[in-house]
Amino acid sequence: MNRDPGAEGGRRVLFYSGDDAQAKSEVGALIDRLGFFRIDLGPLAVGGRLVQFPGGPLPALNLVKFG
Repeated sequence: MNRDPGAEGGRRVLFYSGDDAQAKSEVGALIDRLGFFRIDLGPLAVGGRLVQFPGGPLPALNLVKFG
């Protein structure tokens, strides 16, 4: 998140997950306001494993959403 959300003509992707629908809604809105593209990974039991470092497949990726 320390980089500009705009990259190469697109927006950098931020993943988020959680078990509280209201909290996820607020975090998603914050991600939008900051200019990033958000991807909801679902509940913590699923999303937590995907972004776990080390071991998860997503934390080392620097993804950009175009379009």
